[in-house]
Amino acid sequence: MKVLKLQRRLSGDHDFKGHTILGSMCTEPHHLAKRTYRRFLSTNVGDPGLFPNLVALEQEYITGLGILLSNPEAIGSVVSGGSEANTLAMWSARNLASPEQREVIIAETHHFSFDKAADLLGFKLIKIPVDKNHKVDVHLVETAINNNTMAIVGIAGTTGTGVCDPISELSDLAIKYDVYLHVDAAFGGFVFPFLDNGPIFDFSLPGVKSITMDPHKMGRAVIQSGCIIYRNQVVANAVQIPVTYLSGGHATNNTIMGTRSGASIAAAWMVYNYLGFSGYKKGVSKVMNLTKWFVDQIESIPELDIIVKPELNIVGICSSGDVDIKSILSDIREKGWAVSEWSNYIRIVIMPHVTKGSLKKFLKDLKMIVKNN
Repeated sequence: MKVLKLQRRLSGDHDFKGHTILGSMCTEPHHLAKRTYRRFLSTNVGDPGLFPNLVALEQEYITGLGILLSNPEAIGSVVSGGSEANTLAMWSARNLASPEQREVIIAETHHFSFDKAADLLGFKLIKIPVDKNHKVDVHLVETAINNNTMAIVGIAGTTGTGVCDPISELSDLAIKYDVYLHVDAAFGGFVFPFLDNGPIFDFSLPGVKSITMDPHKMGRAVIQSGCIIYRNQVVANAVQIPVTYLSGGHATNNTIMGTRSGASIAAAWMVYNYLGFSGYKKGVSKVMNLTKWFVDQIESIPELDIIVKPELNIVGICSSGDVDIKSILSDIREKGWAVSEWSNYIRIVIMPHVTKGSLKKFLKDLKMIVKNN
C-alpha cells in the first residue's frame, strides 16, 4: 500500500521510458546493469578489506577503459559521477604543483563542476573564449600560461554542444610548458572511441595526465557511475588519505566519498563486458544516425538552425532569424517536453532512450510553435 502511495506521489515526474526527456545526458540503464546493481546493493568498496574481489573487479574495469583510451597501465576509480572525477583530477593537479601555481586554464564552455572544484580547492579558473566552432582557442590558451599555471583542461564533448576541444594541441602545450593536462570526457568518453575517424583525446597524447568518463551516460550503467582515470600511479597517489578504523583493516582512500557503492562498480563492469567494443559501437552508430536525421529535419525549418555541426549525439537548436528562441523553449516545455536551456539555443541530446517516433512528435509540436510565433 505504501509503495503504491509513493508511486502515485512521484507519478508526475518525467521517465526515460516515457520518451519526453530530450535534454538529459543520462538514459535508462541497460537491463543487465540494473539487475547486477540490485544484486550487490549492500557492498561498500570504501572498506576494501571487506570486498577485495570487488576492488579487483574495479581495477579490471578501469584497466579495460585504459586500454580503450590507449593506456593499459591506467589506474583509477569508479566514483559518483563526472563532478567528483573532475574535482579529483584538479585535486591531483594541485597537489603535484608548487604552492604558487593556483591557476587552471579552461574553455568558457566548461562544466560547472570545475567552478565548484575551484571554490573547494582554492584555485582560480582562467576561462578562455571559444572559436566559431565552439572549441577552445589554443592560441589564447598558450598566451594564458604563466608561472602560476597549475593545469590545463580540455573538453572531449562539451556539455552544451558536444564538440571536442583540440586535445592534441593542448597536449603539445602541456609538454612544452610542463603543465598537467586533464581531459573532461564525461560524455564523449563513451562515444568518440566508437566513431570512425573520431577525434584523438586519450592517453596516446603524452601530455594527458587524467581523463574523466561517465558510465552512467552513454556507458549505459546505473546512476551514479563516473570514472577518474589516471595515466599512472604517480598521478593517482597525489590524492591519498590513510584510514585506520575500517572493519577490513587499514587502507588508503583516494576518492572524495568514503563510502562507495560496489553495486555501481559491478553494474558498470557487467554492461561493459556484455556489450564489448562491437556493442558500444552499434549503440553509438544508432544514436548518431538518428542525430543526423534530426539535424536534417531542423535545417528544413526556415526559421531555425543548428548552433554548430554535431560531433556527438547533441544538437543545439537556434533561431535563424526573428524567432524568439526563449519563447519557443517556454512553449515546448508547456507541451511536456523536457529539453535543455542555453543562452541562445535549445539543446537536444539523442540518448538511447530517444526514438525516431518521439522526435517526430517533438518536431510536430516544434513546427506548430514556430508557426504561431
